[in-house]
Amino acid sequence: MKLSVFTLNIWGLRLVSENRTERVKALANRLRNGEYDIVCLQELWCENDWRYLKEYCKTKFKYIHYFNSGMLGSGMCIMSCYPIIDIHYHSFILNGYLHMVMHGDWFGGKGVGLCRIDVQGFVVDVYTTHLHACYNPSNDKYIIHRVIQAFETANFIRITSNSSDLAILAGDINSDPNDICYKLISFGANMKDCYLACPSNSVKCTFSHPQNSYRNPSEGESRIDYILYKFNKKNSVSVKEHRYALPSRVPGQNFSYSDHESIEAVFEITANKDNFDKDIKINDNLLRKIELQKLKNDSLQICNENLE
Repeated sequence: MKLSVFTLNIWGLRLVSENRTERVKALANRLRNGEYDIVCLQELWCENDWRYLKEYCKTKFKYIHYFNSGMLGSGMCIMSCYPIIDIHYHSFILNGYLHMVMHGDWFGGKGVGLCRIDVQGFVVDVYTTHLHACYNPSNDKYIIHRVIQAFETANFIRITSNSSDLAILAGDINSDPNDICYKLISFGANMKDCYLACPSNSVKCTFSHPQNSYRNPSEGESRIDYILYKFNKKNSVSVKEHRYALPSRVPGQNFSYSDHESIEAVFEITANKDNFDKDIKINDNLLRKIELQKLKNDSLQICNENLE
């Protein structure tokens, strides 16, 4: 069977995000009429937007959960065509500063959300998260926050996904593939990046895309939104598509759906197959443990250097 997963940071900040209401309505129309099976959204901060999406898309996505957390809500929700059979949310222990009001991450109560979904007999754990933003790359005061959040995310996925057939993480990690936070999650939770796994990948960057109407020319292109996955030995899972899910502009308008790009990954799941990957060396587990220990040491060093 095939499973389509969609993710997007919708940039839904009240009074700050441009064309927010129009963009949410256009997104709702695309989601209801699209072929996505599971949708993960971040920065869904406004209750009116959440209620509109839920009501407009309920005929397509009969199972919808918003992760309430903090003063404003986590900003994250998961929408599914298949039954959600269990839900859990882990709040990050470190998430910005209360006095940094204009940054706002502290008020959002960020964390990592899990919906366990029954997909035609397959148990699929779908996680979504949104790590702390980097507001000043030359003097990043929040690197320690993201490092700890990434470590918590990896541990949460590793501990809770043991009984699933397929585990998927979709969200905004605010880290590029060379960043320690991305590596902590991928190595710590033992997850593959759909970007690397798909032979027909068409995604280049997800933030500050050249065709995005909200692009700031002073910010470089970056890939900070991801769909990662892992599966158990009972099944064979492959990534058939990894692509941008929406056009660069809302139809009939001169603005994009968000300041981020949406991603869609299409998985093919087959049960009772010999899925031994001949490209995987016998000592891969040992190499992974060595790399993970190095990442932990580097993380501790970052934390020690940034403690005040």
